Amino acid sequence: MTDNTRRGFLKGAAIGGGGALAGVPAFACSDTATGEGGLRIPFSSVLPFRSAVNGVDYLLYVRVPATYDASPDKSYPTIWLLDADYSFALATSHIEHLADRNHIPDQIVIGIAYAGGYPDPVAYRTHRSRDYTPIFSEDGGYGAQFQARSGGGPDFLKMIETEAMPLIAARFRVDPAQRTLTGHSFGGLFASWALQARPDLFDRYLIVSPSLWYRDQWLIDRETAGAVTALPRATRVWMGVGAWEELTGHPMVSQLARFADLLEARRDPLLTVEHKVFGDETHASIFPCAFSTGIRHLYPADSLADMPPQVRPSQPATGN
Repeated sequence: MTDNTRRGFLKGAAIGGGGALAGVPAFACSDTATGEGGLRIPFSSVLPFRSAVNGVDYLLYVRVPATYDASPDKSYPTIWLLDADYSFALATSHIEHLADRNHIPDQIVIGIAYAGGYPDPVAYRTHRSRDYTPIFSEDGGYGAQFQARSGGGPDFLKMIETEAMPLIAARFRVDPAQRTLTGHSFGGLFASWALQARPDLFDRYLIVSPSLWYRDQWLIDRETAGAVTALPRATRVWMGVGAWEELTGHPMVSQLARFADLLEARRDPLLTVEHKVFGDETHASIFPCAFSTGIRHLYPADSLADMPPQVRPSQPATGN
């Protein structure tokens, strides 16, 4: 008997069966810990390209649902991850776990990585300092060496819009009306700025410990001044931070609360905002728990569907 469940698809992939990415082995194990044939993520692929916008060599890590090939008429929401070298594996496994239990819809996961980046710490800091900062600043971040490259956020967002998104849309069945942007730290700063500057590109934002201290709280000042683009559609924003991050030299808990209050102060019926402080979490540890909570709250109708009404948390209006 054919097992058409998600677990059946994964089992077939694990023993060498077909999958959404024909010709790409789902699991391949090498004889050494450093061999190139190490454990791989099922139903995933890597799309390399050089950006004509900023000349950077990018890698798009893409993972489709296990049942992608079995649903040829279905289009999928996408979730776009920054810092893909640490976020992609975590996010893909957890999204599948939640979707398998009907807590969120199936998603196509796209992580934006860099050719030749991982695991070089200098390249890691250079790429983040350039791409995730929306404006130049001499100070902050990883120091002057890296801040000299800062301010490339507008080009990075243009690359996403004009190169990465069309590349994904040409190869995968995606729903352009459902896109989530996820970022942590500098990546959270970028996601917060994208919400202000180009809210037409994404309808959901999962923002973790954003570096709102950057350039003397430049982004908070923009929000205070109303220097933002009006939302074109219903938009959900979920933000999280670790309690210990208030003591890192930047009051990140207080700054996030301030930013959340300013977003609420827009009084925009299209905007839903939630934020949460996680106890006993640091800047380095916060991402997994924040991602799990955030992605569920960005799809409340799915994540709460099986919860008895008497224990469901109250949900803010969606703006629809």
